[in-house]
Amino acid sequence: MAAVTSLVAVAAPATAGANQLGNARAAAIALNAKIQALGYREAALSESYDAERANVAAARAKVATATRKLRAAEAAQVRTMALLQQDAVQAYVGGGPQAGLGSVVPTSNVAEAMLGQEMAQTFASDQTDALDGYRAAAANEVTARAQLVVARNADVRQLARLATARNQVQAAQDRLIATEARVKGQIATILAQIRQQQLIAAERAAAARLARERAAEAAAAAAAARQAALARARAAQVAAEHLAAARLAADLAAAKRAAGRREAALRASAAVEAPANAPAVTSSANLAGNTASAVTPPVATVPTTAPAPQIPGVSPAASIAVQAALSRVGDPYVWGASGPGAFDCSGLVMWAYAQAGVSLPHFSGAQYAMTTHIPMADLQPGDLVFPADPGQHVAMYIGNGEIVQAPYTGADVQVVPMSSFFVLASRVG
Repeated sequence: MAAVTSLVAVAAPATAGANQLGNARAAAIALNAKIQALGYREAALSESYDAERANVAAARAKVATATRKLRAAEAAQVRTMALLQQDAVQAYVGGGPQAGLGSVVPTSNVAEAMLGQEMAQTFASDQTDALDGYRAAAANEVTARAQLVVARNADVRQLARLATARNQVQAAQDRLIATEARVKGQIATILAQIRQQQLIAAERAAAARLARERAAEAAAAAAAARQAALARARAAQVAAEHLAAARLAADLAAAKRAAGRREAALRASAAVEAPANAPAVTSSANLAGNTASAVTPPVATVPTTAPAPQIPGVSPAASIAVQAALSRVGDPYVWGASGPGAFDCSGLVMWAYAQAGVSLPHFSGAQYAMTTHIPMADLQPGDLVFPADPGQHVAMYIGNGEIVQAPYTGADVQVVPMSSFFVLASRVG
């Protein structure tokens, strides 16, 4: 019989359906064991049936022997009965050999009398043997008939017992097989339900994954837009500063030219109108200084915007990467994550430098391998630091002996003092 376990060897989620499946499997296995046990019992009964068939054959042979003996006894009985009937007829008709046994025998006939007496004795002996044979034949007939009945009854009873036992086992097997079929049907139904649940769960997981991917793409696009907006604002700020500086330089040049013209006019006027002993005209330097101080207020009216404090780096990309990494302080550590809302150690470094347009791999060992190795004493903001095995961890140096890192599960992106754990350093670009 096929094992039921081969029909239900599937992985099922921890749901009510899985519990039902487990119960059905246990029931099917128990039923299968019972069916096998009954099968073994039936096989044993079959062997017993074969043995009893031999016994029945022997019993039937005994029945045949008893039947033959009965027939022989009946035949002997008939023969002895016929002999006795013949003797009785002879005795009735002629007195028989016993008629002269009690009479007086003449002397002349002594020899004949003696001969007759011998004959009578012989006949009496034969008659007695015939009667004994008849009685023995009758007894044998009764015994043979009884043996025949016993043999036939034993034959019938034994066959009946075997047939009953076999029918009982077969009936029990039929009931168990029917129950097993129902259990298998239940298992098939439960499996179908579980597969349907798994399909629904897979579809939901796919939908959730797609939603997360779209959200991540949207977040990345938003981050890129923010970075682009920051870059445009910075460019606009730089342009405004340059324009303001140009305007200031133009205003200063114009003021200087106006002061020169006024100084020349004053000198010409003084030369025409002043008497010879008039005091000396104020020097052009003082005049220019006074004039310059007079035109200074317009310069103060030029609007300027002070730039946000920046942590310096060895390159513009390093500076942007440091600022980007610092902007993620407080985000959670998630194994394998690379932003924008969660990071692992190399994911944070990769994401931060990506904001500066620099592509790095998502693995600390590869980041160390593809960057320029430098002494720890030469660290600058934006440089990367590693432990003795670069494949274990990476952090970003931000200056003043501090690093920004995504440390481990359960901790957020943080700024901490750099410890002696870090012994290797490299520079990006």
